[in-house]
Amino acid sequence: MAHLAVPLVGQIKEKIETARVKHLDETGMRIKGKNHWLHVVSTSEETWYRVSHKRKNIDELSGLKGVVIHDHFASYYQLEGVEHGLCNAHHLRELKALMEIEKESWANSMSKLLLLANKYKHNNGGKIPLEIIERVEKVYDSIVERGLEYHQSLPELVSSSNRGRKKRRTGHNLLIRLSKDREDVLRFLTQEEVPFTNNQAERDIRMMKCKQKISGSFRTMEGGQNFALIRSVISTARKQGRNILEILTQLLNGENILLV
Repeated sequence: MAHLAVPLVGQIKEKIETARVKHLDETGMRIKGKNHWLHVVSTSEETWYRVSHKRKNIDELSGLKGVVIHDHFASYYQLEGVEHGLCNAHHLRELKALMEIEKESWANSMSKLLLLANKYKHNNGGKIPLEIIERVEKVYDSIVERGLEYHQSLPELVSSSNRGRKKRRTGHNLLIRLSKDREDVLRFLTQEEVPFTNNQAERDIRMMKCKQKISGSFRTMEGGQNFALIRSVISTARKQGRNILEILTQLLNGENILLV
């Protein structure tokens, strides 16, 4: 059946490529006893799964336009012609660890600010007044500056090697990222359609992880790719409220299927 799904998955891919906002995520997948990667690119209406040998294989994503939401995987920043939105659920988890383990006060302030900004957006129906955006950005910058000053006041970490990048604490690395990618962290504020988190992709990849826990792995690369094709169709049909059995029957009968 999988080869019959190729044209339909091609439709799904085209729709996702032209969507204003799409979500990206990836997870490990065992094939023939070796590590491979399952990637998902999705919207609220379509899901496209693909399998690759390496996590950083993003060649097939070259047609993406609009905004890509992800968890700050560096390879996605190599995509051309797109804007980026970073998952703030991940930032909140990192900030919580810094609060509870490292006792860094700036992390508590940043966590409260991000949650408050998201609440502003929710309460205003997604449209936030410019003066509120400017106020959030100003407070954001002051918190980052305070955090950087704190880390710069600490003794340098001793590295076992003199080669490579200077060793930094976890909180210091996060602060540098929050400073460097501020526009992407706060894109949910400035663009109504950009969400606060990457939960869409995480939900779409959850079923695949459950499958791996049950069956373990695939014996062949072809088997993994076929599974990804079929699941792309099933997930998309479910999102669009289509009859999944009817869609699969149409595929087997070689009928043309048009997506919503």
